[in-house]
Parts: sequence; structure tokens; C-alpha cells
Amino acid sequence: MKYSNPLFALPLLPPLISGYHRQRCAFGDACWPSPEQWASFNSSISGRLISSFPSAAVCHREHYDKQLCHTATSNWTKSFWRTSQVGAYAAIAWELGQDQCFINTTIDAPCGPGLVAHYSVAAQNITDIQAAVKFADYNDLYLVIKNTGHDHLGRSSGKGAFTIWTHNIKGREWYDAFVPKGSPNDTKGIPAVTLQAGEQWLDVYRDAAEHNVIVVGGQARTVGAAGGWATGGGHSAFAHFYGLGVDNILEVNIVTPSGEYKTLNKYNEPEYFYAVRGGGGSAWGVITSITYKTHPNPSHIQVGYAEITTTSNSTFRAILSNAFKALPRITDAGYTGYGTGDSGYLGLIFIQPNGTNETFRSAFAPLYEIANMTNVSAQIGSFVFPTWMDFCDAFLQDPNIATNVMDTSRLLTADVLLNQTEELLNLIEDYPEMGLGFNFIGKVNPAERDNTAVHDIWKRSRALFTMSVDWPDDAPEAEKKRLKMRAVEVSGRLAEIVGPDGGTYINEANPYEPNWPESFWGEKYERLLRIKRRIDPTNLFVCNRCVGTDVVYEP
Repeated sequence: MKYSNPLFALPLLPPLISGYHRQRCAFGDACWPSPEQWASFNSSISGRLISSFPSAAVCHREHYDKQLCHTATSNWTKSFWRTSQVGAYAAIAWELGQDQCFINTTIDAPCGPGLVAHYSVAAQNITDIQAAVKFADYNDLYLVIKNTGHDHLGRSSGKGAFTIWTHNIKGREWYDAFVPKGSPNDTKGIPAVTLQAGEQWLDVYRDAAEHNVIVVGGQARTVGAAGGWATGGGHSAFAHFYGLGVDNILEVNIVTPSGEYKTLNKYNEPEYFYAVRGGGGSAWGVITSITYKTHPNPSHIQVGYAEITTTSNSTFRAILSNAFKALPRITDAGYTGYGTGDSGYLGLIFIQPNGTNETFRSAFAPLYEIANMTNVSAQIGSFVFPTWMDFCDAFLQDPNIATNVMDTSRLLTADVLLNQTEELLNLIEDYPEMGLGFNFIGKVNPAERDNTAVHDIWKRSRALFTMSVDWPDDAPEAEKKRLKMRAVEVSGRLAEIVGPDGGTYINEANPYEPNWPESFWGEKYERLLRIKRRIDPTNLFVCNRCVGTDVVYEP
């Protein structure tokens, strides 16, 4: 990857940070701190500075360790292991870049540093983070923030960078009546939980079950609950009733670009708080904890599913057409879900807290009509889990671990699903090598939409439609480039289909999205840029396609 000024694609965008340009020192640059400076810094943080390298490096000569190599090989596709490694990422593409360091090659095979930071601070507390931010600021370091490494846009990796790794900062505190800092004296407390930066969703859900509540969180086991998922908006199985993850945030604790530890909420820092809730990536500082609303545990979780197959291309097109048109009805009924499709197969799964059989029969009637089509084989039905944790134990997964999957996506409104179906189907047929899916389906409660930075299209969207590319680790660079460019083409086609008011979900978007400010934030980008200039005037915190960045990855 290489860095470039985003103005190459956006000539009308105002200057990013007026009058200021950082050098951004990376390992190998003349401005990189001396060994003595690093040693002194390491002493100041109790020896928590560590060398970082790709996760397969322990199987190759420079970093070879027989036992660690066996552990890495055995756990290569296991998400809990990958998220606990400083140099491991969910997507290998953001670990290796153009370098080679493969798990299944010989000890003497090439093993480059890839896109993994040269040094990382394994932060244990707020003081570690403050020290790291100030050190990076003083030395003009290329600074990256990493938690679990799930970022689809490569925002938590950086070649030769200096990383603050927050994964080991754990803790959950539950409240019956939480009151944000600085609230008016008559503010009534509400049920809530404060999650430290390193908490992951499956652990949070298990603890929430013990407290007989639910938290509006992600549909993955090891994604961080207080990091990029939240700053990107955070879709959830409970979004129909309670909104996105950001809509449930009551307070954020953060280390600012100046190294100050601050508490953000709607009372004491309303603009900063607005930006963090949906402003994307690590552009705003290092989040140390987030406090979310909690909600009553549902009496049960109803699951509706459909698996539809055909051997006929024309029939598959008809299946997709009818399924797209069915989604507004299903989401109006309160169901949220996910879907995947490929080569004559369409799989959909939906849930609704406290759902009823009557609601299911009405909402899913269009899918039963598809099942009755000629040349179609289908299984459609529903069942009930007694608790949310029962559902999580059965279905909560971390898809695409240790692959090179990259998504291209757009949020589709009911109007697009119903009236521009043919354009979507033509797009799918024009790019047969790309995977088809719905990374989220649902009508999201819009009550908090104007109070958060996420794109306004979430007010009207019904599905996050995705088309993805993937390649073997050892694919030629020319093939990787070809697939990335195909994905960029699809971004352009999708932008035409959804129109100028359309947008997408930042966390599951094309990492090379051409017109990313409009696609990620729409009209809210200018407000976010003003906030960014105020709170980070020297542009310390940058990441791929983040607000005010001068770091933009190219295919």
C-alpha cells in the first residue's frame, strides 16, 4: 500500500488541516527515534513496548520458535487466538500487504514485516496510553490504534508504524442507574454498563446474561465492544428496537490528541461526543472505555430462516429479485438478519426478540412464494431460543478469519429494493467472481440519528448489501490488483444505483472507496471536519479514509 493525499480524488474538498503537515515518521526513516530514545520511553511505561511482526513470523528463521509456531499453526483460523496476538489481523491482507510471511511455508521462506507496526505499546492502563500519545506527538510518529484487528479498512495496521494496542485493557461495570458525568442535578439514572477498551462481544453477552439484560452489540464473538465497531456506528440484531450501537452510548472516556484523559457525553462535550459516535476509525483519540445503555432481557428469541437453491441461472435471478422485494415487508415486521448467496444458493437468517408465529407467517409469506417456484428447492421455517445467549452459542461466529476478503457495500432503502431490483441483479451478473451477501438486514430505529455522526441513510435503509472479493495468500500481485479494481468498479455502480443521497456502513465498506466522505458520512462530513480541526489541529490521529486524514490507501 502507499499513502497519498485524498485530494487526488476529491478536488473540491477543503484543505484537511489548514497550514499543518506532519512528517509521520515510520521505521527506517531518518526521523525515527534512536534506540536510546526508545529505551527511555520503554522504561517510562514499565517495559510495555514490544516488537511486533506478522503472526506467522514465529514459523520463520528470524523469529522462529518451535512451540509458538505449533500454536500459531493450530490456531491459525481461530478468532480468539488471532485477536490476542499483537501482529495478527482478521484479514491477512491487512497483515502482510505485498510481503510474504505464510504459515504453511518452510522456515527459510520469506517473511517480511508486512503492514504490521514495528513497535507496539501493550497498554495496560490509561497512563500507558497517555505516555504513548505524547511520545508519538513529540516525535511525529506514524501512529496506529489496534484492538482486535477486525478492521475491514485496514485502519488498525500500518507499515513501520507505532501502535497503541488496547486489547489487554479489560473490565465491565454494571449499573442499575447510571448518570453521565456533568448531568443536571435532576437527571435520572438508567441501566447501563461501562466496557473497557479490550472487551469483546461474546464475553460481554455472557456477563450481561448473568445480569438479566442485553447490550446492543455486534454479531461477532471477538469484535471489540469499545473501539472501531462503535465509532463506525455498530449494527446489531437489536437495531430495530434500540437503534445502532452508537445510539446506545451514554458516555465515552478517551485520551485526546493532546494526551489529556477526557470524559465525553452530551452534557460536557456535545460536539466531540457527536463525532466519536459514528465518526469512524481512530480519528478522534484512543477510546479507553464506553458506557452503553442496557435493556431488558427478552422472553425468547424467534429465529426465521430460508435456504433456497436452484440449478438454473434464470431462476436464481428470479429468486434474488423476489427476495430483495420481500425484505421491506420482513424488516417492517421487526426482523433483523443476515444473508449470503452464490451460484444458485440464497441463505437468509432473521431474528426478532419476543417474536410470534403469527408475525413470522405474515412477514415471510413472500419467501414461501419463492419456494413454490419451478426449479426451486427450499427450506423455510422458524424456531425459538429461550435466551439471547442460547442464540449466541448456536450462531455467533467470526466470519472470514485469516482470509483476504474485502467488501464493497451500500445501504439499500425500500425504494431501491423494490424499484431498482433489475439494476442490482445486472450488477451481480456482471461480476460473477464476487461474493454476494447481506451483512445486515433491518429497519433501524432512527430516534437518535440526528444526534450521531453516522450517515443519514440509516434513517431509511433496510439492508446492507455487499459484494466481496477474496484471493489466496500467495496470489500474484497482478491478480490482487485486478480484484481490488473490480471492487472499486462495483462501488461506482452501486453509487449510481442508490443515488447521490446514498451511503454505506463504514465498518464494512470498500477500503478503496473512491468518494468516501460522501459515502461514509454524506452532509455530515463538513461538520465532522470542523470538529476534527478543533480537537486535533496537528492531525496526529489518522487512518485510511478517516475524517481529516492524509493517509489514504490505494489499490
